[in-house]
Amino acid sequence: MSKTQVVGTMSEWSGIIRDMFRQFDDGSLTLAHAKAFTEHRNPFAISDIQSEWQEFYRKYFRISVDFSDVSIPADPGGFDRVIFIPKGLKLNDVLRAIRKQFPAWSYEEDLDKDVIENIRKSDRNYAILIRERVEADEELKNISANQLKQQGVNAITLLERLVLELKYWSETGQHLDVSNITLCAGSRSRFGSVPNVDWSADCGKLHIYWFSTGRANGRLRARQSVS
Repeated sequence: MSKTQVVGTMSEWSGIIRDMFRQFDDGSLTLAHAKAFTEHRNPFAISDIQSEWQEFYRKYFRISVDFSDVSIPADPGGFDRVIFIPKGLKLNDVLRAIRKQFPAWSYEEDLDKDVIENIRKSDRNYAILIRERVEADEELKNISANQLKQQGVNAITLLERLVLELKYWSETGQHLDVSNITLCAGSRSRFGSVPNVDWSADCGKLHIYWFSTGRANGRLRARQSVS
């Protein structure tokens, strides 16, 4: 009777198994991955936009999240980019994940302590839509955060903008707002100011800083969202 030959030494197999269990423990591998592997399917195959974002959070944040029951808002027209936010995600988590990939400077280091007001909170899994653009919305230039609030414009938060930066970079190796600035009008600091984000090609860094709610100019633009 022939025997199936085992490829690899016991030491190699032991190391692989230990590493596999470590990844299950830290969330970089999930039960769904194990099930797909035992069924001889690609554990990392992406079949839909929810799965794509789940893989993004697994890869860059080492967390397992299920977006299968998250409803994507209806697109009123022109809002082609979806952003998924998992329950419990913190600003400091995103900043740390970003800094592992490229330089980022922030006027405040403890973003969770500083940014205390957001029109959406990560107390649940959710999704929003924005326009698919490198630069923030030209339609919203020269409009301050105060005016956006008066007009009822649903604007992106700082958390969503930072997640978007990392997701866009993971897809393209490029950055957003290389010529203009995203006014994250969906958020406020503890002093009432508004976070802003852009990429400085001169410094080679992502910049996170604050302006007053009444500031407006041609480069400072919100990103409208649908939620």
